[in-house]
Amino acid sequence: MESLLVRKKLFLRIAQDSQEYEKDASANEEFIKKMSEQGVDIYTFLERSWCCPLANAPKNWVRTDDNVGLLEITTLDAWFSVVGKKTRNMVRRAEKSGVKVNVVELSPQLIEGIWKIYNETPIRQGRSFHHYGESLKSVGDNMAMAEKSTFIGAYLEGELVGFIQIIYGDNIAVISQILSLQKHWDKSLNNALLAKAVEVCAGNGNRWLMYGRIGNHPSLDKFKASNGFKKYPIARYYVPLTRKGKFAILLGLHQSLKDALPEALKGPLIPLFNWISRTKTLLKLHLKSSH
Repeated sequence: MESLLVRKKLFLRIAQDSQEYEKDASANEEFIKKMSEQGVDIYTFLERSWCCPLANAPKNWVRTDDNVGLLEITTLDAWFSVVGKKTRNMVRRAEKSGVKVNVVELSPQLIEGIWKIYNETPIRQGRSFHHYGESLKSVGDNMAMAEKSTFIGAYLEGELVGFIQIIYGDNIAVISQILSLQKHWDKSLNNALLAKAVEVCAGNGNRWLMYGRIGNHPSLDKFKASNGFKKYPIARYYVPLTRKGKFAILLGLHQSLKDALPEALKGPLIPLFNWISRTKTLLKLHLKSSH
């Protein structure tokens, strides 16, 4: 229950485990009872079918289709053979540019470097970047909470220019963040960081490396595919805990708009969502600077 997040949506209270990718978050009768006592209307979780397939889910659990980007890891050499010549050359480009990529310990210097990367630009990949404007203290506090993590840093002339954070769970390693300074985009920093992440996971014996979902961001999806990540279909379940929860599911109120949209509509609407996102952010910054 410690990692349970409860959010309000209209008249609903929807609960979700913040670590659902890292551990089995399925629900048993005792867990459902505890959530009902806390006034939760709907509990949602995903089926980690790569390791923990769910058999015989109760009929009142509503199943929807979801996915994750998964990379199956054996060795770094095997990964290089899968991703092809173009990606291999991009990793070498970072090396030739003088970029050094290493596993690093969490320290005040690393936190400050991450803070600078966060605050380089309010727009990333065409949409609002939610970490922009975050204070140094907030970055430090959030990073200090990271458990079972590995940080990998990319350095150019001693300056942190990119980093990746890997979180380890049960039968999975998850890319929590991978970011680099946009002013060094020509040095293929993220490719070099990902190659090091594969090397680290292979050394740790991690079979699966996960990198978010696939289908919500075309440019990021292309990067994932070029680095060997495949769209792995999974199920997301919604468990109604109250009459209000059952009614909301019947009306389709349990899902977010982007998840409820058919795939045929989602693709064409992504540019619009991105435009709205960045326009709102730029307008807020303009209004803030004018005062």
